[in-house]
Amino acid sequence: MRKGFFPRLAATGLKNNRQTYLPYFLTCTGTVMMFYNMCALTYHASTIQNSNLSSVMGLGMGVTAIFAVIFLFYTNSFVIKRRKKEFGLYNILGLEKKHIGITMFFESLYVYLGSTALGIGLGILFNKLVTLLLYRILNFDPNFQFEISPRAIVYSIVLFAGIAVANLLFNLLQVQLARPVQLLQGSSAGEKEPKANWFIAVLGVLTLGAGYWIALTIESPMDALAMFFVAVVLVIIGTYLLFCAGSIVILKLMRKNKKYYYKPAHFTTVSGMIYRMKQNAAGLASICILSTAVLVMISTTVSMFVGMEDVLHTRFPQEIDISATYLPGADFDREALLSYVEDTVTEAGRQTENLEVFDSLTVSTQREGNTFVSGSDSDVSSAIYLLVFLSAQDYTALTGEQVSVEDGEIYAFGDVFESREAADWESIEIFGNPFRLAGTGGTSPEMGTYAAYLAEVCYLVVEDLDAAVPVANAAQAEYGDLIDPFTCHIAFDTDGTEEEKAALAQTLSQIRNMGFPEAQEITFSSMELSRDSFFDLYGGLFFLGIFLGALFLMATVLIIYYKQIVEGYDDKERFAIMQKVGMSRREVKGTVRTQVLIVFFIPLLAAAVHIAVAFPILTKLLALLNLQNVSLFGVCTVCTVLVFALIYAIVYSMTAKVYYRIVYRRV
Repeated sequence: MRKGFFPRLAATGLKNNRQTYLPYFLTCTGTVMMFYNMCALTYHASTIQNSNLSSVMGLGMGVTAIFAVIFLFYTNSFVIKRRKKEFGLYNILGLEKKHIGITMFFESLYVYLGSTALGIGLGILFNKLVTLLLYRILNFDPNFQFEISPRAIVYSIVLFAGIAVANLLFNLLQVQLARPVQLLQGSSAGEKEPKANWFIAVLGVLTLGAGYWIALTIESPMDALAMFFVAVVLVIIGTYLLFCAGSIVILKLMRKNKKYYYKPAHFTTVSGMIYRMKQNAAGLASICILSTAVLVMISTTVSMFVGMEDVLHTRFPQEIDISATYLPGADFDREALLSYVEDTVTEAGRQTENLEVFDSLTVSTQREGNTFVSGSDSDVSSAIYLLVFLSAQDYTALTGEQVSVEDGEIYAFGDVFESREAADWESIEIFGNPFRLAGTGGTSPEMGTYAAYLAEVCYLVVEDLDAAVPVANAAQAEYGDLIDPFTCHIAFDTDGTEEEKAALAQTLSQIRNMGFPEAQEITFSSMELSRDSFFDLYGGLFFLGIFLGALFLMATVLIIYYKQIVEGYDDKERFAIMQKVGMSRREVKGTVRTQVLIVFFIPLLAAAVHIAVAFPILTKLLALLNLQNVSLFGVCTVCTVLVFALIYAIVYSMTAKVYYRIVYRRV
């Protein structure tokens, strides 16, 4: 072979197959650009100084890297399938497989070098724009120093070199293991009509049904967090099984219906979809899963960002919360702490509003009947109950009502105590300590301090908090330092502007350093002082949702494009034969459009069903992030679906033209 023959042959192959390689090259370039930007943002000087933002950007970088590996390997399979016939022809004309391998090496090298260099260059070019977008979302100072991240460049080069090598090895294996005749027929693989596999189809229904059942029946936000990924895996598996096997079963059943099937339009459409469905099912399932991922990411992150104020008021039912913990029996002076707080507020020219002052003991438990025990016991239900002990005096101060409790008695508030199961309870047991039930129901304290907790909160009123000392001792013996001793709570709102409230909170935050020797620890939290950190976290998640949504949307578009190309080349001969055997050109075109429309929009419909079924479990996951505005999430979800459907239709109109051009060229 003449020197330079294989590099030139590789360049010619790329040029002649530009319809296949150009979208792949642009996708590689876009993925490199997006990975570089996410990596550069992760290691940007201002990001590193912000722990919340750094964690979010690091998560985005990891997701982008994993996505790049899977997606570029997946799209490479489309490319090699289109090239198999050409490589088979090379083999027949005299090129050995090792020579074909050398040609493939140079093709991969050209694509890798070109896409990586262009991707990093575009990443550097657009990095300031992307950073400005992030800063605009977070209300950061836009006057930052532009940086070219050497670490991001190195990571990009290494990651995509590894992907290129993996794809090249896969392609070489495809060629080396196939005979020349198989290579020549490679692009026609799947022409054999698939068989209806009822077992796989039923398994798909069961798997998808199990995922749906989890999403629809889960009640606790903590259970939703534990089971969400199980449901996701089940839905993904079920989707692939139903697209691959369930679609064939349905089409075969339609074909058995003679009244429906033996009509010109139905005959060609159903038979054509059966003929090609096995080949396209995995691609359609991938489009469905990616579409669902885009819808979930965009709708949830937009909801959290738009509902930021709702999130803050859920997390901080009152603007300022001060808690001082002390041991049972300690002579803690609550009035001294309250006096210091009120004096500080008055000196700042502000006034307290919605003031709550009380002492409590709070323990986390699980329940078996009327017995409340620690969560380490494996024979109890998974529901978690937060038991809050209050003195009768504090209860009256909080609600203005009185309850009658004597020594050894408890007056209980909470849904569990008003259930049918609890109707016959005369007593309850908490960590081995029995209490008689003096009564249930009435005006619950419903204190803002506990409004942000996701577990079921039960308020237990005792004659005096000394009655809860045995429970505190038993809980500390069980949990150790994980449980707080008795706690004095002072929570309130204030008047004034946001700046004045923030200034007061900054002054009050020094209470943690004041001398209250009886207190083990004093904690302070403020909505205004926490506003920036929440904004950084949720704003970063919003940016990440947009970023990854765009990345997944790009993947969806490319898969759709390649699916149209593959189907076009596979179908053009078949539709040409249909016209030769008597179908008019108009009938052939009608059949083509019907088949393409049905196949194309099935993934979108399935994705819409997925997001609708996932709505209940997603609302509970958002509750973990303090967003409990279900109506806001519903509006954002509907708007996201509508916008995505519009984009999807535009993509269809563009890619369908490629398909029609290929098919009608011969019809």
